[in-house]
Amino acid sequence: MERKSCWPLILILSVVMTIGLLGYVHLKKELENKLTNEMEFVEASVREAVQGLENYDLAIQYTQTEMDNTEKEVKALQEENGSLTSANEGKNNEVKACKDSVAGLNNDFTAVEKDKSDTDGLFAGERTKWMEGINGLKQLLQDVSPVCAYVKISPEELDPTINDLCPQIQNKTTPVLVVSQ
Repeated sequence: MERKSCWPLILILSVVMTIGLLGYVHLKKELENKLTNEMEFVEASVREAVQGLENYDLAIQYTQTEMDNTEKEVKALQEENGSLTSANEGKNNEVKACKDSVAGLNNDFTAVEKDKSDTDGLFAGERTKWMEGINGLKQLLQDVSPVCAYVKISPEELDPTINDLCPQIQNKTTPVLVVSQ
């Protein structure tokens, strides 16, 4: 009987062992699922990190290209600035020469203006003298000449020269003695 009584114990032990093994397998399967989920999460994180690094690398490459292009442009602009600076210095020298020339011309203009004002002053003085002389002569022409009082010619026999000198003879209605020549 002893052999019979071991069989239930072996059966119970084998059932308990099978349940224990099933429990152990189940725990391992849950642990494996948990680790698989964590690994997928870590892999997704790694993919995101790699993609972020690739994006940063592309941004660095783009920035480096932009910096290189900017450096080239700066060098070109510096060269252009150098040539423009030398051209500007040449133009500044030309402007200075023009200003000096203008200053000389202004000095000449001032001298000519002074000469003109002096000439205008002299001309005004001479003109005044000539006008006084002309006015005096006009006055003499307008004044009755004392000679006209002695002219004895009728208005019909009036010579144009005498008419200019003695206009009052035409107005006389009284007979005048005629002097024969």
